[in-house]
Amino acid sequence: MPLEEELARSWNDDMIWWGPAGIGATYTIERYAKQHSSPFRAAFTDRSKTNHICRMAKGNFGGFFGWPNFTTIHAGGFMGMPASDKRGEMRVIDIYRREGEKLSENWISIDLLHFWKGLGVDILSRTTQIPPNGAVRQMRTRIGYYQTKHA
Repeated sequence: MPLEEELARSWNDDMIWWGPAGIGATYTIERYAKQHSSPFRAAFTDRSKTNHICRMAKGNFGGFFGWPNFTTIHAGGFMGMPASDKRGEMRVIDIYRREGEKLSENWISIDLLHFWKGLGVDILSRTTQIPPNGAVRQMRTRIGYYQTKHA
């Protein structure tokens, strides 16, 4: 079954998906399939069964989370990183809003720093190696100048 057809079984056509930082948000099934779901499925294989520690619902809202929620093999490019063929752990919080019989909105948080670190990529450590850009250098120079002149 085509992905958009599969998604239409449980999502309203005008659905909104609020993804985690680094991934972004999408509107409509067509865009969600192209911008997130299809690339995510292509990047990750051998996904384990979900391990929800908590499942909750009230009214039109529901959600779950788990540490780890699932594990998967990073088999394709994702977020600009090439495939590693390593198994990674996804820590996920997923909250949904239902309209009628289908889902309309989804807020998702994934601890991507933890995921990448588990694959041997320490994003926070790498940022300390990035040289400051011109604007930061100018600001540091001005601050140093100001502190020297007005000390």
